[in-house]
Amino acid sequence: MERKINAFHLKIIAIVAMLINHIGQGFSIYEYNHFLFFSTEFIGKLTFPIMAYLLVEGFYYTKNLKKYMLRMALFWVISIYPFHLLHAQGTPFEPIELVNNIFFTLLMGLLMLRAIKKITNKGIRIFIVIVFSLLTAMSDWSVVGIFMIYGFYIIKDPKRKIISPCFHTTFFLFLIMLMGAVGAPDNVMWYMPITALGIFLVIPLLLNYNGERGLNNNFIKWGFYLFYPLHTIVLVLIRNLI
Repeated sequence: MERKINAFHLKIIAIVAMLINHIGQGFSIYEYNHFLFFSTEFIGKLTFPIMAYLLVEGFYYTKNLKKYMLRMALFWVISIYPFHLLHAQGTPFEPIELVNNIFFTLLMGLLMLRAIKKITNKGIRIFIVIVFSLLTAMSDWSVVGIFMIYGFYIIKDPKRKIISPCFHTTFFLFLIMLMGAVGAPDNVMWYMPITALGIFLVIPLLLNYNGERGLNNNFIKWGFYLFYPLHTIVLVLIRNLI
């Protein structure tokens, strides 16, 4: 069967899912409709796995890894305060929020891949992965994001490299959110662990990815990066107006 999904299509799906997710969170949709909020969280689970998979692709094929990492670092820094405004409305900015957004997790993923690239000892590789996962513990996707990136990188079988990281990430994210729901039921909705199953939506998309870039130019490339901080600012402005 012909694979018809290219990287451009995947990026569009990722940012639309992100927008839906951030609308749900930024406007506290759970205060009005729990099913609608659940849906925004479920759909939002599409975003990171797609970005993580394309990050690994980028690591393999980029002509300049340093520039790639610098772009991630730049948009990590640019996105810190907009992310705070959207998700921590009315609270003072805390130093721990310096690592609050997805670009930090992706940057740490790139650094992790660079660190393990020439290391053949499995024990040392796993140790490095654990270190980087701990560095992202307070970031978007917490400790599981780095392990998902590692899974996409280290597994070579085309189908297994997609299915296995998605299943393992779903399992561990479910456990993390379940502990949150049990330990702090006033802060974590009981249905939040179930939203981890949204990761499974990624599997058919990645299995149908044809490895091609699709529509790609400087405007498109930078547009995808800029979307993250810009859409958070727009959502904050809209929220302040209503």
